[in-house]
Amino acid sequence: MKTRVILCLVALMISPLLHSQIKIFLEERQVPLEDGTCDGWVFPVVQDLDDFCKERSDVRMKRDGDNMLIAEKVSIPAIATKRGDLIGYGFTSGTDNVLGLVFRLGYDISLNSQDWESEMNNFHTYVRQFMSYHYENAYDRRVVEIDKEIKDLEKEKDRIDKDIVQLNRKIENNDKRIEKETEEAKLTEYKTENSLFESNIQDLNNQLPPLQSKLEELQGRKDQLNTEAHTYLGTIGSL
Repeated sequence: MKTRVILCLVALMISPLLHSQIKIFLEERQVPLEDGTCDGWVFPVVQDLDDFCKERSDVRMKRDGDNMLIAEKVSIPAIATKRGDLIGYGFTSGTDNVLGLVFRLGYDISLNSQDWESEMNNFHTYVRQFMSYHYENAYDRRVVEIDKEIKDLEKEKDRIDKDIVQLNRKIENNDKRIEKETEEAKLTEYKTENSLFESNIQDLNNQLPPLQSKLEELQGRKDQLNTEAHTYLGTIGSL
């Protein structure tokens, strides 16, 4: 039976970087864990990692402190034949907010290119896929948020357009009544109503340009996000 494995990173200290200039890298570095440094693969994150989940292998990482998640004594054949602890740690490196992923085989032994070249290469592929998912997920979530904003504004715009159509119909109906009406009081009533309807139409029309401007702004941001995502994912694929 196919197993569904979830690796979740929840509420790490990483800050959002969407729309910031991101230097894409995936490098073997020392990851400063609480009980000492370990070799691992490090990459810059693109968003807050709240509720960030990844379906990958049969691993479920658990929270261990504010910035670390760990899956202890897990078997991930795609990385190594030996069991180990998969550790995710969010930290600041220079000006970058990064995530370091470590596969630790023992208390003071972790995969590294010098002693475990083949396994470290496997781990590189694993982390690159993880990184790619992270960026894709981050941008997809933002695009979904913008799509919702666009949908809400389009509904508001449609509502205004319908209200304008209804008010114009009322004016047309009153104009027909005015053509036939001979009683002065009724004529005054219809004309007063039309003046009010025309004023309401003007108010509604005044709301349309800002709405259209906001829609265009959101569409522009969406296009920018899609372009950024395409660029970053292409870069990650070549790391």
